[in-house]
Amino acid sequence: MVDFALTPAQQDIVDQARAIARRCLAPRAAEHDRTAEFPADNFTDLAGSGLLGLLIPESHGGLGADLVAYGLAVAELAEACGSTALIFAMHCGATRLLSASPGQTARDALKDVIRNGKLVAWGFSEPGTGGNVLKPQLRATRTEHGFTLAGTKAFCTGAGHTDYYLVNTASGEAEFRRSQSMFLLPADTVGLTVKETWDAMGMRANCANTVQLDCAVEPSACVGGHGGGLPLLGHALPALVLGLAAASLGIARAAGGFATEHVTRRVHADTGANLAAYQGVRFHIAELTTRLHTAHLSLLHGAATAETDPLEALPAMNLAKYICNSAAIAVADLAMQVTGGQGFLRSNGLERHYRDARAGAVMGANLDVLRDMIGKAALGLDPRS
Repeated sequence: MVDFALTPAQQDIVDQARAIARRCLAPRAAEHDRTAEFPADNFTDLAGSGLLGLLIPESHGGLGADLVAYGLAVAELAEACGSTALIFAMHCGATRLLSASPGQTARDALKDVIRNGKLVAWGFSEPGTGGNVLKPQLRATRTEHGFTLAGTKAFCTGAGHTDYYLVNTASGEAEFRRSQSMFLLPADTVGLTVKETWDAMGMRANCANTVQLDCAVEPSACVGGHGGGLPLLGHALPALVLGLAAASLGIARAAGGFATEHVTRRVHADTGANLAAYQGVRFHIAELTTRLHTAHLSLLHGAATAETDPLEALPAMNLAKYICNSAAIAVADLAMQVTGGQGFLRSNGLERHYRDARAGAVMGANLDVLRDMIGKAALGLDPRS
């Protein structure tokens, strides 16, 4: 028997995210998209609600949510504002990694998140390797007093507006499991420079800017110790992959909701009937409804698998991201088709959802990379090879 019912604790988190999304995020979304300014007011509200500690364990003062509640909460935020949801998801992925680190530096940063509403940016994309987190070019070199970091992080969500940067680096160790180190850098770290490069088609308020690093840092900045980054990365990846999937699901739901509302109230001048009376229109609505349902189930499956069987969760999470990313594009396109000129107007939300829907397909593992990994898993090959 399959039980899709949420526990009371999960439902409380989803309800809380939905309430703040509708009350605070949705009314501001169009303006944040228009100006491409960082949605600072949204994060003030999220901090006040405690949601910035969503994936921080209760032992550290957070909400201690599981990945199912987390994914559904991100979808609620994305339905209101895709940019805010994506920044939030990257922050949560970073805090989940820090929660797995035993060091005092990580614990202090988590306290700062809980008590002071601080934000953590996750830096893994690079100009040369894109979103391949297993092959960072950013170098961490040991020195007498700590480490030097030299390199560039690209498409760092929220860069220039967050309080900490969590970055992965090449450690220089030959053994694969020791090949990476993780560093937590305060925003005012000497040698950390943000270049305002983000000017994108969608996710306009995402502020995914370029971060240049030429820093000398103390040993305590290396969370998990030198060469200890890869095991910690395993704690962060589910939140990052599922967060991207959930953001796409929320955007798809927003686009589908706009289309459904439009066809039920729009009256055809010649017949006096609304658009829902036409079979061709209902075919489009059926298609987008089916895609939304499939995406929702894939997210639940990926999140539940990551919670119950984390060692085997990668195929399920890849499927969830692929299905949700694809659904966002398809649903937005169907919605645009069925709403016609009204959907094309910038004054209506669908135009923003249409642009935002493209983001998930190119962020993290893109759709072609996901297809390759899904195909490898289906053929019994190692999808991580």
